[in-house]
Amino acid sequence: MSKVISAHAVSVDGYISGRTPDGAEEFGRGLGDAGMLFDWYTDGDTQSQEFGGFKLREPSARFFDLLAARVGATVAGRTTYEHSSHFGGGGPHPTAPLFVLSHRPAPEISEKQTLVTTGIEDAIAAAREVAGNKDVVPKHVKLRLLEAISVPGMTHLHYEVLR
Repeated sequence: MSKVISAHAVSVDGYISGRTPDGAEEFGRGLGDAGMLFDWYTDGDTQSQEFGGFKLREPSARFFDLLAARVGATVAGRTTYEHSSHFGGGGPHPTAPLFVLSHRPAPEISEKQTLVTTGIEDAIAAAREVAGNKDVVPKHVKLRLLEAISVPGMTHLHYEVLR
């Protein structure tokens, strides 16, 4: 049976978006450079075994690949979906299908994405069915910190999902 796990890259103000590379405000929220949150995906010398094109620092690569290998489906809310430019028609994970949770229609849903409008329970259930024995990554859950791994410029936090 799959587990529900959570993975986030957010700034201290809690947003994944802030300013575009040219300095313009993005979505009117966030304080900083949104791209900076994700620079760690490509600023290292260790190739990710799970995400082509990602070159992370060695401690980040170990942590990232261990978690990424477990993912069978992802669940994101409508705001995350929109702030992530619809994930380019895919999802935050290159092989895991995306379930978008919203109370209204979402633009540009692709064949690799599923819109769920009937609640979080249905979104998690649908994602678990598709994930098989792999895990499901939702975007909003209650968590308990298990481990913190500090590397230059960031800290990886490993949490337990609380019920």
